[in-house]
Amino acid sequence: MLFYTLYIRWVATHVVFLKHDLAMKKIILFTSILSIVAACDKDNFETKPRLKLLSGNDKTVQFNGTLPIVLEYTDKEGDVSDSVFVKKMRLNRRIVPTLRDSFRLKIPNFPNTTKGEITVNLDYTAIISALNPPNIPGTVPARKESDTLNIQISVRDKAGNTSDTITVKNVIVERQ
Repeated sequence: MLFYTLYIRWVATHVVFLKHDLAMKKIILFTSILSIVAACDKDNFETKPRLKLLSGNDKTVQFNGTLPIVLEYTDKEGDVSDSVFVKKMRLNRRIVPTLRDSFRLKIPNFPNTTKGEITVNLDYTAIISALNPPNIPGTVPARKESDTLNIQISVRDKAGNTSDTITVKNVIVERQ
């Protein structure tokens, strides 16, 4: 009789545990499905514009040349037509006074699209950094040191939302 009572209790307890395990499995399955759905939803466009650099890294700008930087943007409202913000950071070892380190460019009006490309053409006068670049030691005739820059770019849409900032790295601007 004692064996029978213990056996019944053992079976009854394990049946309860099995029911509990089945409920936990349902909760874990539901949570997993919900997480997957939430992760897949991240591909949708956001109100804040997002930028992706398509070209512009590791470029050399010749004397009086231009630097074309191609950006891809995504924006939920498609109203990325306010302005582009540009910030230059000189990386040269010799520290010298610099010209205008940041500036804003107006984006021309164009039809609202949620995804597109913007080409920013920075001309030579906008991209040079050192006010009076130092001479390269030992050069005859004396040559000026090139500016090596990282350029940060962000855009603002008509609603005033500012995008993430992208960096164009290692731009070399030849000087004379």
